Amino acid sequence: MVRMLDLEEDADSDSHPPLRYQHAIVSAVALNGSERHNPNVNSFTAALSCYPVVASLASYIDLTTLSDLAQTCRQIRANLLQYRVMLIQKTLRCQNELTDLGTRLGDAFMVSRDAWSTYGRHGVKVDRITSGRVGACARDMVSECRSCGEAICRNCVIKAPPSSAVKLRHRRLCRTCLKAPLTELTSTTCAFDEAGNHVSNQSVAAYEYRKYARDPCNCSDVVWLCSPCGHAMRTQDTTYDRGWKWRGRYSHCGGIGAGLGEGNEGVECGRTENCLAARMVQKDVECDADELAALELETAKAGSQGRHWNGSSYSTQEMVGIGGRVKTKVRKMVPVGAIVKEYEDERISEHFLEREQTGTNRSWCSWCSRVVVGKKDLDSATRSVESVASSSPAGSA
Repeated sequence: MVRMLDLEEDADSDSHPPLRYQHAIVSAVALNGSERHNPNVNSFTAALSCYPVVASLASYIDLTTLSDLAQTCRQIRANLLQYRVMLIQKTLRCQNELTDLGTRLGDAFMVSRDAWSTYGRHGVKVDRITSGRVGACARDMVSECRSCGEAICRNCVIKAPPSSAVKLRHRRLCRTCLKAPLTELTSTTCAFDEAGNHVSNQSVAAYEYRKYARDPCNCSDVVWLCSPCGHAMRTQDTTYDRGWKWRGRYSHCGGIGAGLGEGNEGVECGRTENCLAARMVQKDVECDADELAALELETAKAGSQGRHWNGSSYSTQEMVGIGGRVKTKVRKMVPVGAIVKEYEDERISEHFLEREQTGTNRSWCSWCSRVVVGKKDLDSATRSVESVASSSPAGSA
């Protein structure tokens, strides 16, 4: 087959885009036959026509966000369609997608057993029947866990708690954290080792610290937490609420451990060790794996030198826990949050944390470890927006 081309009219080469971008540019022709200006051709759409740029962008979003991006305008859609197959393979994936199915099934059985266990008469534990089904990870709705930051899909998030449990997530803040600017509570510092892996801030392998900004809590609208982060949150909320009731009921007795504002016996700030007014307190904490390995190394070294160590010292003690399990605890200087304030009306009515639950005061969310903005924060944000609008040329005209 032969294709005949008429080359009598020579067009200007500068008026046409390069050949490699012709399939990615959407042209609109008016009724009179002349080419209409495309308002969507700019630096951003030009960057989306470059595969390295759009491939790097796709690795941070899921399929739903990628589809929404393609529907913004025809130019962006045309730029993304040429790499459609490759971009779908590079979108954000759930961290459990490559996990062994047997491991996931065992974890699902344990979580379902804890979630569906109830207690009958005289404290007898009654197990309910569960399916133990493990579904495949989804790819259309993948986002980071609001607490730990790991990427999880909609099939791996915890079941949405009832509305009555949402108000129990609030933690009261100390006076310093209440008066501090909101920007100081919306940033967090993460530690990384030499390989770039995330480690604990107190880990000895911490090589570099990076500061990140975190938006305020939105758990009242949607709860997006992974199973490890949401496993014990209901128990912790119940313990915190009962602690407030116990202290309010027996605080009039006086004595050590009975009052809220007495030394180190008061209720700690909701930010705990990250409190802006945290102080160093000597506490007995359970040894982690690294500390136990260091203790075993010291024991072996002492035995080789003819010395003997029984496992206890001034800073290290062996304690027998529940079930006869021997735990090794070490005495450390750890940061502890400041003492929070108790209001007199709460002591009388025994309705605690109402100011935080109604949004009057700023609080801390125990589920996602983010700040819950209060009424003053919202009012200041509204005033700042109004001041910016009034200072604009359109508002001053």
